[in-house]
Parts: sequence; C-alpha cells; structure tokens
Amino acid sequence: MSKRKRFGELLLEMGVIAEQDLKKALDRQKLTKQPLGQIFERLGIICERDVLRILARQYHLKSVERIERPLQFDRLAKILDCRTALANKVFPLEVKGNQLHLATCNPLDLATLDGIAFRTGFQIVPMLATPTEIDGAIRCCYFGELDPRGDGPLTVLVVDDQYGYRKTITANLQQAGYRILEADNGIDALKMILCQLPHLILLEILLPGLSGKEIFRTLQTNRRTRQIPVIGLSTSSYVEEEAMLLDMGFFDFVAKPVKLQQLMARVRRAMAFCHEYKLEQPDRPAAIPIAY
Repeated sequence: MSKRKRFGELLLEMGVIAEQDLKKALDRQKLTKQPLGQIFERLGIICERDVLRILARQYHLKSVERIERPLQFDRLAKILDCRTALANKVFPLEVKGNQLHLATCNPLDLATLDGIAFRTGFQIVPMLATPTEIDGAIRCCYFGELDPRGDGPLTVLVVDDQYGYRKTITANLQQAGYRILEADNGIDALKMILCQLPHLILLEILLPGLSGKEIFRTLQTNRRTRQIPVIGLSTSSYVEEEAMLLDMGFFDFVAKPVKLQQLMARVRRAMAFCHEYKLEQPDRPAAIPIAY
C-alpha cells in the first residue's frame, strides 16, 4: 500500500508552490500550529479553493463549493446541534437512509467525525467545503443571519470569565459610546463573532475550556473573522508571553490588572485601524499586529 503524501509534498508535485514557500510555511506552522493550507493562504500563495481541490484529490472525497440551506434543515438541526457544528466547523448537508452527509474542512479529524457518528447513530459521509463556506452556512441556517454588520456604532466583544473584570471594562466602553457584546466562554464567543462580526475583540487568554489562543486560531481560519483586530488580555505580564501573542497575529496585548486609561487608548487605536482599512468590507486586508 503506497504511503499517502503530505499536503506540502502534494503541492510541490503539482507545481503550486516552490521549495522556499514550503520551508517558510513550515517555519510559521511551528509557531502558530495552524494547518498548512491556512498558512499558505495567509501568505497569499494559494486560496481556499486551491486547498479544497487538493484535499479532494488527496483523500478521494467529493467537495461542495456552495452550501445552500438544505430542504430538511429543521430535521438536520435536531440531529446536529449548533454548538457541535460551530465547535467542530462542520455542517449537516442531508440524510440518506442511515447516512449523514457532513461538510467538513478537515478530513483528518477522524475523532470528531467518529464522535458525531456515535452521538447521532448515523454513518458519517464527509464532504469537503471551505471554512468560509461552512461558517457562512452556520450563520445563515442556524442563526438566520445574512449580513450581520450594519452602519450602527462600533462594536466591541469582551470575552472574560471573570465577571468583575468584564463588567468594569464593558462599563467604560459603553460610556465611550461603543456597542458592547459579552461572553464568558469560548463557544459563546465564537457564536457571537460569527453572528455579529464585531469591529474589535478583547480576549482573555486563560479562559477555561476553549482558551483565548484556541479561539484566535479558529478565527484565523475564516476570511471574515481573521481580519478583526484582537487585543489579548492576560494576568501573565511576561515579555515572552506578549511577544508570542503578537507573533501569532494578535493586534495588541494588555496585561492584568488592566489600567483602564491605557486600555481605552489601545481600543481607540484599534478602532482607528478599523476605520482606516475599512474593516467592514468582506475583502478587507488582514490586521497587522503593531506593538508599542
């Protein structure tokens, strides 16, 4: 039985990338832990559709380029709840007999697919789709959202499991005229981000369960969410921690206990960045982390 080629090797063989492109992407992967395809996309070497085509060829899977609302979606939503779809970046497409056809962007995540099969009692038939297409389908079908961002006030999502910190920060932001969203856990935060597309996220790094770093990596898999500036909040004030977050792509970092005057200044700077680069547009350029 022939050994399955690695994703990077397949790209080289197809002439999509050069040796130096692969080396650069592998070096970045050591730091960010992101899938190689996402790193190539962020570097501007390939696009999501290229990744989809290559994965479909490598794993002999069918792909879905555009996900429409399934006719039997009410039934599908009972089989696969919103939380599971959002947390695992999958979307139910249809049921045929004892088979559940499931859109996924990661055919290697067998643990997730097996877990869904066990919980639902269906045999899972994976079909490849881009992360952006899956997120859009979740927003549209589960949340009923078509275009969540309007022309209202600038929106800030504050994600912190510590009630006192969260309320102090949100009170100051509201006084400054911002529209506020709050979450005390990672799953609710991801749901709000997909529904509301806030202009800025203040994110506690040491959240229980889904950590701030894991949330950030998830945001980087989607064109719409990867452009949102994220300011990391942490009780760890080590220089190494700040450098690591900035290298990952965080827009900024604020150590706890938070100095509100400093925090508000950094929020204003991030919002100025939003305005300058017109972040409300779906094709907006990626946020550039700038350290003080």
